[in-house]
Amino acid sequence: MTDPVMRLSEALAGRYRFEREIGAGGMATVYLAHDERYDRSVAVKVLKPAIAAAVGTERFLREIRITAQLNHPHILPLLDSGRVNRGIDGATDRGFAASSDRPSDAVGAERSDDPAIHRSPEYLYYVMPYVAGGSLRQRMRGGTPLALAAVLRIAEQVAAALDHAHRHGVIHRDVKPENILFSEELAVVSDFGIAKALAAASGGGASRSGFPLGTPGYMSPEQAAGRVTLDARTDVFGLGCVVYEMLIGETPEMWPTDEGVKLGRFTDASAQHRERLDQLPGRIEQTLAGALAMRPSDRFATPGDFVRALARGAEPGRAFADAEVRDLIRRAAELDADHATEDGTLTIGAVERIAAEAGIPPARVRAAAAEMSVPRSLVAAEESGTAPSRVTAVPLPVKSGKIVVEREIDGEIPRALHEDLVAEIHRALGFVGTVSSVGGSLQWNGKLPGFVGRDVRVLVTREHGRTRVRVEEHVELRGASIFAPGWGAAGGALVTFGVLSALGLPETTVVLAIPMAIGGAIATAWGTISRLSRRRRPELERLADRLAETAARAALPPGSSDR
Repeated sequence: MTDPVMRLSEALAGRYRFEREIGAGGMATVYLAHDERYDRSVAVKVLKPAIAAAVGTERFLREIRITAQLNHPHILPLLDSGRVNRGIDGATDRGFAASSDRPSDAVGAERSDDPAIHRSPEYLYYVMPYVAGGSLRQRMRGGTPLALAAVLRIAEQVAAALDHAHRHGVIHRDVKPENILFSEELAVVSDFGIAKALAAASGGGASRSGFPLGTPGYMSPEQAAGRVTLDARTDVFGLGCVVYEMLIGETPEMWPTDEGVKLGRFTDASAQHRERLDQLPGRIEQTLAGALAMRPSDRFATPGDFVRALARGAEPGRAFADAEVRDLIRRAAELDADHATEDGTLTIGAVERIAAEAGIPPARVRAAAAEMSVPRSLVAAEESGTAPSRVTAVPLPVKSGKIVVEREIDGEIPRALHEDLVAEIHRALGFVGTVSSVGGSLQWNGKLPGFVGRDVRVLVTREHGRTRVRVEEHVELRGASIFAPGWGAAGGALVTFGVLSALGLPETTVVLAIPMAIGGAIATAWGTISRLSRRRRPELERLADRLAETAARAALPPGSSDR
């Protein structure tokens, strides 16, 4: 036994008999123990010294007592919690300490080798039933997806647990496969207590001791940004990541874009993920995109809402004949096919979303598109490992309100370069934004409020030995420009009145001014947006060039990057 376990065993003799270590994470070590009083096996979680010092004894025990009140068949109950006096010199007092000798300003210790941490006089622990069925993480070893029926069953049970906790004011904050255990084939969620206690000690987002409250890959964007106030939609995101991993075999490679959420599609998914996503029923991917939206307001309100939508998406729709699917694509191909543009295109992905809403699986849409005798330019060939998964199809009229600039380089950038890329973005644009890094990809979102606002997004992704830089901006009317449609309407009306007066027509014909005024408003609005787009595009092109140059200097050969 290690020295801490020997001390705990001595202090808790007659209550718990420690047997062996069964797990360890960044915040606690888990031991299998025997409950002497009730003759049962239990799991005892002991906080790491640095965590215990950062949280503070009284605060932790107070908050964990609140979570002990949660009573639900899919929540692993809290059986006991306490503190064991270590003694300043390392000696251990038998039994429970009456109170902590450490002041509340223990929050702030930053390193495990900080002497203040080792002077912390107590071990903090909590006890839960020992669940022999293992964790969801153990069931997903090797990246093998689970059957859809099993995924829906597990997701429903986890969502029920989360909804119960949310009704009692407790947000989990760390939904991940390691915290989903199985007891008699029923999923139970663990670790509500430590998440709530650590959040209360740190003020919500990330602890002042430097320990994140959440796990990369499952942490919501608002958690990653350090937001203090979190709600049920944070756990919706975590559950969405878990469901995605159960279905695909890996966590999402990056957060879905705003466009992806609207399309109900992971537009930047790799070829491997895309292949598995396309095998899912029509509305499953659409539902997942809604759960993983970057903005909380775009997600489902509760885990239960998400899982119910997931179940509906899995229901088989009516059978569609191949001719019906081909007709859907043909009609899309006819939409403004003669208006070639630079970057405004209708994609097969957009058609798939429409088809998915009718219950047509994406794979059938792609198969039908490949069989149709349509211009080859409608469907871009997707060579395995050499081309992006997005299939560009019918050109649509240019959307002057959106600027998109892309660059590609050979080689894959290391994560260590992300900081330099973010600094380059800030220098070029002159304002800061929120940053996230998921699966080796970098996403930067920046909004500049005020009289002349900006809404810019930068994506740096790597796949199949290449790195792609994508810079886009949504141009909209702000500041004084919001009056542009009004000016256009007024101008249209004045011109109409002048023409009518010159012709000597009756005053009743002034009603003709209305459509002309509306036309003037629309023309002026789009003209203003178009001018803003043309003025800002060179700036975004220079930014994309600089990012690509920076990435090219540090790019690694395929297979050697730090995935």
